[in-house]
Amino acid sequence: MLSTDAAVEKAREAALRLLDRSRRTRHELEQKLIEREHGPEAVSQALDRLARVGVVDDVEYARAFVRSKLARSAVALRVVRQHLERRGVSGPDIEQALAQLDAESPVDEAERGDANASLRRLGGAGERARAERALAPIWRRHRALDPRERRTRCAQALARRGFDYGTISDVLDAALLAEPAEPPAR
Repeated sequence: MLSTDAAVEKAREAALRLLDRSRRTRHELEQKLIEREHGPEAVSQALDRLARVGVVDDVEYARAFVRSKLARSAVALRVVRQHLERRGVSGPDIEQALAQLDAESPVDEAERGDANASLRRLGGAGERARAERALAPIWRRHRALDPRERRTRCAQALARRGFDYGTISDVLDAALLAEPAEPPAR
């Protein structure tokens, strides 16, 4: 049997090898290391050491994940939160990461005096912009359907991406208003 220090060092090295391959949350590292038969106490100590030097940082992981996910696909923040929770990132770490990302996002002149502007950039107005971005290709794809069926299918697609009913309704209404009127039939 390994001494405590040797077991911790072995777990630390295994964690570093796992991190070489891809970013992982503390929870994911814990699971992998325990699966590989490292003792829970050694794993905990090794991950504490790595966290102290900033190698294991769930807030930074969440920031990178959110930035990447939102850049690749138009989904609701609720979906991104669920993905992070499934990966073992705590609620406070997720909120801290979202707050940091929101603070990094540019503020335009109209928002400078607005106390709620930061909440809207990632959440509200940003959520609507992501819903509009998600809707555009779906709206075009279903243009041949009758208006009611088109609206239903688009609403279902947006709901699957995690957008709430209010946001879905707003973006669909805006899309209908922006739609050019059909020429009269001859």
